[in-house]
Amino acid sequence: MTGIDLPVFVANGDSDPMILPRYSHLLAGLLPDARIKLYPDSAHGFLFQYHAEFSADVLAFFGEDD
Repeated sequence: MTGIDLPVFVANGDSDPMILPRYSHLLAGLLPDARIKLYPDSAHGFLFQYHAEFSADVLAFFGEDD
């Protein structure tokens, strides 16, 4: 069997014209253990717009129990 078998955090802005949010949903749906978070009123730079929230979300994701 090949593929990604680890948890994956998929993050995106909800108005990203470069990576459309529907593709983030598609990716998360194709991965067996994915979490998705779309940041509101943001585009490709959501990491800078929501830096504190994104950091907290990533830390929470890494801290999740299997």
